[in-house]
Amino acid sequence: MNIELSISRLRKVAFFLFIIPTIALIGSLLFHNILISYKFSHGENYTIENIIPGEKVTFELNQDNNFGRNIKFDKYSKLGECNIYEVDKIISLEKSKIFYMKMDPNFQLDELIKNTNEKIYYKIQFTKKLNDKCILNSNLIYVYKLIPIVFEKIYDLKYNKKTSLGTSGQVNPILNGETSISNIVKRYPVKMLFKPLMYVSIILMIVYWYLNNLVLNNINNRIKNNNFYIFGILSAIFLFFHVIFLGWSFETEIFAKGRRYFVVFFILFEILAQTFLIVDILKNKNRVSSFLNDIVVKLKVIFIILICSSSIIILVTLSIYNLSSKVDYILEWNYFLILLLFYFLSSIMWKKKLLSYPTST
Repeated sequence: MNIELSISRLRKVAFFLFIIPTIALIGSLLFHNILISYKFSHGENYTIENIIPGEKVTFELNQDNNFGRNIKFDKYSKLGECNIYEVDKIISLEKSKIFYMKMDPNFQLDELIKNTNEKIYYKIQFTKKLNDKCILNSNLIYVYKLIPIVFEKIYDLKYNKKTSLGTSGQVNPILNGETSISNIVKRYPVKMLFKPLMYVSIILMIVYWYLNNLVLNNINNRIKNNNFYIFGILSAIFLFFHVIFLGWSFETEIFAKGRRYFVVFFILFEILAQTFLIVDILKNKNRVSSFLNDIVVKLKVIFIILICSSSIIILVTLSIYNLSSKVDYILEWNYFLILLLFYFLSSIMWKKKLLSYPTST
């Protein structure tokens, strides 16, 4: 077997195993924030030729139009055709000077209809205030003219009936702990980014542990499924179950708890696999040293010690103290991102070029 080729593949798989889950986590968070903050809208087409402050369109509210309930306006087909100015929507009486803002949540049209004999009018009037939901008023209009399809697709996703975002505003849970990972990534459309990337990551995990097993068996002249290989495959299996059930609702508490245990076992078996891997390397140091960067091996040993000790500290702390949800979420986001450094260290631990091959003894 060509050891150098296998090591080259292992380096590449480990690197992508670091990059892809990182993109899945950070990319999902950015995607969520983009959708949350996206304010541009097609807007309603009031069929007014001159959209300038003061221009208006007026309708009488009567039984023919079900007192305005049947008055509907088509939306512009493109973001670039929006109304530049905001509108006031006013309900007014024919003779009295009384008027009501239709946007007022306390306004009750039915009560007005019962308590007046005057004609009721619905007036839509453009104001002098610029409409911040109109992309024509934004500096992004220049980008929109170059790639309108990107803005239109974001709009379609933002206002899709299936879209359900985890928060009402932009968040940075890595620093501020506003929400959990699952709350962000389990919802449409963010899950359409997160889940496929995680499925690819799971496949790469299986290949990663297979190649580690293959390379170390070949270097040490043995044929067996090493402990790190077994635990590595188990971690991939539990990650798969965690991802596939992410966002599912279970009626029984047993299944709900079972889903939470998937991620616990994924972390446990991943740490065990990485620990057994480095132990195997250190036990056979004389044979494998020429294939490895010694400094990175030492860094990985230190990293494993830090991860194991910090995991124990976190578990003990959580069992003793009732930490706030913000602290829990900060720990969750950062812990998973830091955990991915296992694969980055693996990608640089093996030497890129081998000058000579050691002879087995």
